[in-house]
Amino acid sequence: MDDATAVALVYTVLFLLMVGTVYLAMLIAPRRPTPYKLMRYEAGNPESGPAKAPLAMQYLGYVLMLVTLEPAVAIPLAVHIMFNNLQLTVITALIGGVVAVAASAYGYRYAKRIELWRVTS
Repeated sequence: MDDATAVALVYTVLFLLMVGTVYLAMLIAPRRPTPYKLMRYEAGNPESGPAKAPLAMQYLGYVLMLVTLEPAVAIPLAVHIMFNNLQLTVITALIGGVVAVAASAYGYRYAKRIELWRVTS
């Protein structure tokens, strides 16, 4: 058995154990819904009246930059490990880089929109 198969087998067994544990916990957990358990909570407290302000989305641009930069590094690395073809790895890295730069530029412009930083009700 080669190393990749052994690692895949270990991860598969761990994933199945995790799913089995969650499913078992769902089966044996008591279910007694009460009005208090079904209520929506705000910061650990029961809600009281309408929401004070809408959710501010000023951090969406930064999240977008983070979410696009990680795959731009991970996907070419995975392609190189799987296929061991330098030309395919470089092409994948260039495509990922272009997508990451475009998404990061959009995310940076979105994060700099100052009107999103003001919370109005």
